[in-house]
Amino acid sequence: MIKPWPAEDLEAVLHCPVCKSPQRNLLHARLVDRAFQVADGSWDLYRCTQCASAYLDPRPTPSSIGRAYARYYTHDSPTKLTTNREGGLRSFTHDLIRGYMNHRYGLSRRPALSFGRWLVPLVPPLRAFAEMRYRHLPPQPKGGSRVLDVGCGNGGFLALAEEAGWQAEGVDFDIEAVNAARSLGLNVRHGGIELFADEPQRYDVITLSHVIEHVHDPSVLLRRLYELLKPGGMLWLETPNIGSLGSRRFGRNWRGLEPPRHLVIFTTKALVNCLQDVGFKDIRRLWRGISVFEVFASSEAIAKNEYIGAHHRKRSLRIAHLLAEVWEMGLSSRREFITCLAFK
Repeated sequence: MIKPWPAEDLEAVLHCPVCKSPQRNLLHARLVDRAFQVADGSWDLYRCTQCASAYLDPRPTPSSIGRAYARYYTHDSPTKLTTNREGGLRSFTHDLIRGYMNHRYGLSRRPALSFGRWLVPLVPPLRAFAEMRYRHLPPQPKGGSRVLDVGCGNGGFLALAEEAGWQAEGVDFDIEAVNAARSLGLNVRHGGIELFADEPQRYDVITLSHVIEHVHDPSVLLRRLYELLKPGGMLWLETPNIGSLGSRRFGRNWRGLEPPRHLVIFTTKALVNCLQDVGFKDIRRLWRGISVFEVFASSEAIAKNEYIGAHHRKRSLRIAHLLAEVWEMGLSSRREFITCLAFK
């Protein structure tokens, strides 16, 4: 039986969190947490008629939202330098990618196939996927170049950034994730972006990976990040796309919904407008590469009421998935994720 959250633990949303319009239509009623299966209650998702973004109403308050993160993938502790071997094509692919990234960033990660430096650039999905792992960091940082990962979780990206020569810092609300990152010797603060209020223009790069959809007021967060960047600094951002092919195909079973943790889900146009309103310029939309297989497999599992957890590896290679991957490459508005760079 689904238990309702107490009224004092919920807040009504009178306007779209993205464009502030009050006009909306109900998109999905009574969604439940079928991804991680830890949050009780059911949730209504509305689509803004102005910007087409989607948002929960009512939604958990900032003080109660922690109940929805009792079992979440950022709690796991990553291993800083070792790589799990999975065998077969997957390991071969990752060895190619490591060969390419070793060349690009001057690394010596192992195991790696050195000819990946030539082969990976010839295969667009592999190159896009490889560069996404390092969030398109410039390969040769200047002395003292700093990167901040907001919502850094267990610090997996911070470890990669440090290897690539960056001064890497992180921040996260989740104390378990923070402790996991600190156990690797990473520089991570516990809390929110307000911890950096007295440090304007400190960072060359700020990254925000699947964080903005969890935030109660996305515009406020983006404005604070803009202030933290040095002139000419770069913001790297990725978030689910409510206008994606997967969202249309799977509806209420789409992996990107994840109620009640995802409070707002952008369209590509809405996110670009939001970034521009804050002051960002030269906004570049990127192709993530190799995302359809994972998202579609997870969505299919949700449709079957299977617990997907953090390490859901069940994927099925289908012609439809291959066609969707090609579709994503050419049509940015229908990609599963909005991945972009924005400059101050």
